[in-house]
Amino acid sequence: MEHLIEQFASLGLSEKEARAYLALLALGQATAYAVAKKAGIKRPTTYLALDELRKRGLALKVPKAKNQLFIA
Repeated sequence: MEHLIEQFASLGLSEKEARAYLALLALGQATAYAVAKKAGIKRPTTYLALDELRKRGLALKVPKAKNQLFIA
């Protein structure tokens, strides 16, 4: 997995963004809590990483969901 993180870093993602993205890919649709747990990063940091991924077009926030859900 470290190799993938390095590859994403070479594309301009931070390590935490890359970890969040890989976790989101593995989970499919997930809450920030689930992404944080899978990625091994803190939940507040996960929200920041997911926001950056959304800005880059790599993640989507599911509209009108009771809990905030994200999709890679």
